[in-house]
Amino acid sequence: MLRKLKAAERSLSLVLAFGALLVSPVSLDAQRAAAPKAPPAKPAVTKPPDVSALLKTASEAFDHKDLPAAVKALQAVLEAEPKMTAAWFNLAYAYTGLGQKEEAIKAYKKTLELQPDLFEAHLNLGILLMELKRPAEAQPQLAKAVELKPEHTRAHLYYGRALSASGQPDAAAKEFQEAMRRDPALAIAPFDLGQVLLTRKDFAGALEAFQKASELDPKLSQARLGAALALEGLKRDPEAAAQFEHYLTAQPADFETRFHLARIDLQQGKNEKALEGLQMVYSADPKMPGVAAALGDVCALLKRLPESEKYYREALAASPGEPDLHRALGQTLLDQQKYPEAEAEFRACLKLDPRNKDAFKGLATSVYLQKRYGEAVPLMEAQAAAPNPPVGLYFVLGSCYDHLRDLPKAIENYERFLALSQNQNPDQEWQAHQRVKLLRRELRK
Repeated sequence: MLRKLKAAERSLSLVLAFGALLVSPVSLDAQRAAAPKAPPAKPAVTKPPDVSALLKTASEAFDHKDLPAAVKALQAVLEAEPKMTAAWFNLAYAYTGLGQKEEAIKAYKKTLELQPDLFEAHLNLGILLMELKRPAEAQPQLAKAVELKPEHTRAHLYYGRALSASGQPDAAAKEFQEAMRRDPALAIAPFDLGQVLLTRKDFAGALEAFQKASELDPKLSQARLGAALALEGLKRDPEAAAQFEHYLTAQPADFETRFHLARIDLQQGKNEKALEGLQMVYSADPKMPGVAAALGDVCALLKRLPESEKYYREALAASPGEPDLHRALGQTLLDQQKYPEAEAEFRACLKLDPRNKDAFKGLATSVYLQKRYGEAVPLMEAQAAAPNPPVGLYFVLGSCYDHLRDLPKAIENYERFLALSQNQNPDQEWQAHQRVKLLRRELRK
């Protein structure tokens, strides 16, 4: 029996591969005319800065994508005119491009102090906070952006993302649907909707949304991944596997998904195909959690027992406290007739998980095969006392008592085996018949 895959091992998340789309810098000259003027400067010895020249420098710097120069010029502008809204906004934009995101946030907030209803600042600040995984802070900014420009598709899109990340899937779905209504050609909107529906386990709805995204943008490979996960949720594994394959053609380096597909193949009995996929994952990242154990499983199924042992030992080195890995290694060792080593692994499993029935059975078998019949009997009897014991157990018990020369109990267990087996195990039935005849003769002597 192979290890049972945990639910957590089968989970797979979609990752957005789409960067934020900030609103571009505004026209500095136009905004300067409308911005509040700073009080006239007092006479000073030093010459006041030429704000117009600095604004021109900043604009040219943006044109040439020279963001450090733009920051320097805008900082000088704001020293002279600290209430120029456009300069604060463009400074925030430049900081964002330089990766100085905390400085960008401060500059956007200063922009909004000066002009609270500036849509572009609310939108960009919200997007920036989402990039920093701060959806609770982003949400009010994006809600305000939607309020200011309800016709703006991207505002609905990012507001939906903030709501989704804040644990409000129903409200998020409405925003994504509104984005779809306003721009039916925007593939990312049904994609985002599909993600929300996937988390709500609305697999049919998610599949429809991901298929729509793929129709709108065939290059959107993650929509294929989403469709595969939705199909898997609908228990349509063969179709899911086909979608995973299609996705991996476009994203061959996504080894997490390749691992996931290999486990599906393993569950469907496609052992050679699963082995091929797992070996690819192992070659790329041998320390990926679970991959060595999965290779142990598939090699055990394919009777490649030395390889199975190798991978299980490697998995145990990384996770020595995982009881079922000890049990799986014990079974592989048992199949290789390495009985003392198998016994040690079954005992290690039972120490961690005393109720593991398969490990208990493996321990009894390994002790029996080492011909320690006296130790094997209580282990076998405990199994026989459990509900629905396997028929073959009584043959083994008969054999144990036979070797221990407890003839009545040997006969009792052989006969119970014969009564239950009913031509299911012809070789053992023949042996049991012969032993019963001989043991009865001995008892009559």
